[in-house]
Amino acid sequence: MSSGDQALWLTLIIGNSRWHWGAFERDRWLGSWHTAPLSEAQAHTLQRHHFAPSVWLQFDPPVALPSALIDGDVDWQDCPELWLASVVEAPLSWLVNYSALHQVTLAEVPLHNTYPTLGVDRALALVGAGDRWGWPVLVIDCGTALTFTAGVDQRLIGGAILPGLRSQFRALHAHTDQLPALDLDLSQWPQRWATDTAGAIASGILHTQLAGIGDFMAAWRADWPAGAVVLTGGDSAAIYQAIAKQNPGLAQGIDLDPDLGFWGLRVCRQPEQI
Repeated sequence: MSSGDQALWLTLIIGNSRWHWGAFERDRWLGSWHTAPLSEAQAHTLQRHHFAPSVWLQFDPPVALPSALIDGDVDWQDCPELWLASVVEAPLSWLVNYSALHQVTLAEVPLHNTYPTLGVDRALALVGAGDRWGWPVLVIDCGTALTFTAGVDQRLIGGAILPGLRSQFRALHAHTDQLPALDLDLSQWPQRWATDTAGAIASGILHTQLAGIGDFMAAWRADWPAGAVVLTGGDSAAIYQAIAKQNPGLAQGIDLDPDLGFWGLRVCRQPEQI
């Protein structure tokens, strides 16, 4: 394998609700972009054109790529490597014929003490956090699910999973007759003691989510006082801001990094790891 020889290479992590893309030039990070799940036709179009920036811009609506790919001096090869990890099965068959595809499963992630049903996205995020921020490390992924994943010396300690913010809002509406569907607005966190139903839902979900994060962080710091804590995922920035506002002491020592999974794929691509 000549992974280190090609300058440009791409990454893709297929999640439950979004597809997460990234690009490297050798070891230099060029940036990430995120899309709704692509159709089979879109995936085939991208493959035929080797994922070139011009193709993304022809989508409806056009996909906003990192400026380094549009305005920079990146040499786009005819067939850049695509390092892919997925938590869902269906779209994989659309990409399997791409000649430069490297599919990463849990077995390829250099992480010890795993279990068979551990999500590859959680494993990659943990390895990426350890590589970027150092071990021991607790990863809090604020996405469709809220997950806690802890590790030391490239070994999984364990973790926890619960519904993420948006999942809780949807579930409460879907499984009750009288509670409304709400748009999640993370720009303003609600007052704790609400005086209307919508406010009460927002207060209950958002404040208990913060309390849960605080509880897991306290347990982590009791066991590993010098261990890193890294927030990642689509809602991580808003949750970090809320923590910093409501409990500045708790926010101290938290790092915010939305790209942990890509750092994990970079570790997998290193010749000594594969």
